[in-house]
Amino acid sequence: MKKLINRPASVVREMLEGIARQAPHVAILGDENVLVRRPEPDAANRPVAIISGGGSGHEPAHGGYVGNGMLSAAVCGEVFTSPSTDAVLAAIRATAGPRGAVLIVKNYTGDRLNFGLAAELARAEGIPVEVVIVADDVALRKQADRSQRRGIAGTVLVHKITGAAAARGLALDEVAGIARRAAATLGTMGVALDGCTLPGADHSGFTLADDEIELGLGIHGEKGVERTAPLSADALADVLIANIVDDMALRPGERVALLVNGLGATPQMELGIVLRAAFDNLSRRDIGVARAWSGTLLSALDMPGCSISLLRVDDATLGLLDAPTDARAWPGGGAVNGDIRIDVPAAPLDARPAVERASGSGWARRIAPALNAVADALVAHEPTLTDLDSQAGDGDLGVSMTCAAHAIRDVPEAALDTPDGALAALGAALRRAIAGSSGPFYATALMRASRHLAGIEQPAAKDWAAAFAHAVQAIGELGGAKAGDRTMLDALLPAVSAFEDALNAGRAPGDAWEAAVAAAQQGAQETAKMTPRAGRASYLGARAVGIPDGGAVAVACWLAALTPHVRGG
Repeated sequence: MKKLINRPASVVREMLEGIARQAPHVAILGDENVLVRRPEPDAANRPVAIISGGGSGHEPAHGGYVGNGMLSAAVCGEVFTSPSTDAVLAAIRATAGPRGAVLIVKNYTGDRLNFGLAAELARAEGIPVEVVIVADDVALRKQADRSQRRGIAGTVLVHKITGAAAARGLALDEVAGIARRAAATLGTMGVALDGCTLPGADHSGFTLADDEIELGLGIHGEKGVERTAPLSADALADVLIANIVDDMALRPGERVALLVNGLGATPQMELGIVLRAAFDNLSRRDIGVARAWSGTLLSALDMPGCSISLLRVDDATLGLLDAPTDARAWPGGGAVNGDIRIDVPAAPLDARPAVERASGSGWARRIAPALNAVADALVAHEPTLTDLDSQAGDGDLGVSMTCAAHAIRDVPEAALDTPDGALAALGAALRRAIAGSSGPFYATALMRASRHLAGIEQPAAKDWAAAFAHAVQAIGELGGAKAGDRTMLDALLPAVSAFEDALNAGRAPGDAWEAAVAAAQQGAQETAKMTPRAGRASYLGARAVGIPDGGAVAVACWLAALTPHVRGG
């Protein structure tokens, strides 16, 4: 598997050096794979030290949480492997003063043994130490009691609460008590969409088929408790939350902090969707979300998937979650926006298209069928346009033109009763409907053409030709492209020229339009020979040669669809 590493044996040390370079308040402890906070006060004045850690591969945990208000030290083992007793003991010696240290340990056998033994050795040296075990994985509740469950992403919330308590100068037993209460009122459950791959390995620890997901997984690439078919974000959030709520016996009226944690390969887009689903789900249960975060806070290398954590909170707990910290990986914030929508400002009356003028000219009866023909053609050509754009762009042109088709069909007939009003209404509809560059180009063109026809009750063919020319000029001005740059202009410019030349030569409007369509079709095909110099295809350079430009092909498509209506108009 491709990884950005040097040697598998050196990944942890080199990663820690990279972390330390970004954080002036953090240093590596000698030859140990331990990150410590600096500068530390004199030993006699130090608050209770908060130390955590475990196997590496969970970044930004644990090193990203070293800082005032969170961890005093992070002890980092090899990938998915507990750190040694000696490394933990070195961290205790380096950070603990007379007030001692709290060790926050995720409930895995290796971590419990090594952190536990280090605590005993430190006590023997006269350093008071308390150990707090986090076992927040509710997925195992049917197989094991709480003492046997795994510690997973909710541990980060315990880090924050405990670190804030220590920063207040509280005594060791008080800090440890706060940490244990937080761990006891915490539940987490995760889902994997596939496995993860260790540095140096040539395949992941497990793989899932396209029609499978794994519920209740751990954070070391181990399998979950149930394999099932994929679920929507809403349905998945409901499954995870139902298990957590049941295990924690959460009741209506209670408050929680919500954490949606990415496992390493899940984009923030998807985590945001899951947070939305989780918030709405909890709201329907009348459980108040007092704080909420989404992001990758404790990962499993490159695993796609996420977990949801709920922490029962009161005002005191919220104060600890809100307390300041300079730990780089803590996302901060957490405040919940109770009202996420505001009204769209209304357009000034004089800026709205004049769409309800009734001239009695019957333009709507002529324009509506023409627009429907354009819409039908765009929908029919969606696969072709998608394929062309996928080869030389981002692949969204077919969808964009289908959205345009729906918007065209939805333009009310009352908006079509004057030529300039019809073009203005059509431009407004496309501006709202089409994402990416096509929307602004078409909207600008139609607005420019509308202004040219303003006040002309019965435009002649040459008026339409002039409006067409103004529209195409507007596209060139907006995008900065010109003939030969391999864009939609390479179909539009020949079409405008052919239409105007044919009319000037005395040909009938229908014949002139057929000449325009033929010129557009030829121009679109000629783009296959051009090296793109504008638009997203320009990033491909010569690699795009041989593929017609999708935007130019779309132009030829809708121009052709208008032919019978121009001839019959």
